[in-house]
Amino acid sequence: MEEKNHHLLQPLIQTTTTNSYENDHKFISSNSSIILRFVLVIFVGVVSLWANYEASKGFAITIVNEAIEGTFASRRFDVFFVSNDEATRLVLRTSKFIENILYPISDHQDSGQFQFKKQVKHVILRLSSRNLTSTPIIVKSSRDNHEFVIHICPSILEGSNYKREMYLALQKGMTRIWIWDGQGNTPSSLLNGLIEYITSLACSGHITSEFELVEPVNLNRSCWKSKDTRSIVKFLNYCEGKREGFVRRLNKEMRNGWHEKMIDDALGMSALHLCETYNKEVF
Repeated sequence: MEEKNHHLLQPLIQTTTTNSYENDHKFISSNSSIILRFVLVIFVGVVSLWANYEASKGFAITIVNEAIEGTFASRRFDVFFVSNDEATRLVLRTSKFIENILYPISDHQDSGQFQFKKQVKHVILRLSSRNLTSTPIIVKSSRDNHEFVIHICPSILEGSNYKREMYLALQKGMTRIWIWDGQGNTPSSLLNGLIEYITSLACSGHITSEFELVEPVNLNRSCWKSKDTRSIVKFLNYCEGKREGFVRRLNKEMRNGWHEKMIDDALGMSALHLCETYNKEVF
């Protein structure tokens, strides 16, 4: 009788144990499912934020060939720069180099300095229908929608070294786009010097002998107004050597206007006798 009762009670104990195990398993599975969904939501959110951040760094690019159809320049531009997206890659490549100089990542992370970066939403690279008069490129902008147009002179595609000439033209064009101009008040001589300075760094990593072989500047306290662009490049290189990051800081200062005191601020010292000191130390 005892054996029989024991036998009858046994399934009841087993059933209870099994139900308890199943309940625990369901509880664990339910928790795992909640955690998985939670992790998934976080992951999607992080990816979304990253995608938005990456998108905010970029800009639209449009390539336009306005050269006369059938001309040598038009065909060469289509074959070597449009059909293979080389023009787009060059715009991005030159832009990245300039951004790293003028707006380094460390500035974006410190003190909210990202707000000082110039907004560029759309770059249009346009091969002009006619030769430009005094320069291989002209940059025009629309300040309202942050759109910039780089007009390229078709003559730069007619030489044997056309790929390098195109690269130089785009390097100068993108530099002009990213540099602040003091709301139009920065001396054109200084802007041209900054463009040549950055382009020289992009091409060789340093200031070449072409810019070293210049005469002393005799403009009293405003040697950055020299008509010789090479002289200004050498002067900028001197200031950069005085205090690393000078060009970047000067660009930041020119965001809202222009005043010669910005040279002082970028150097971190008085520039009262800067040109005189420059001539004495360099020449």
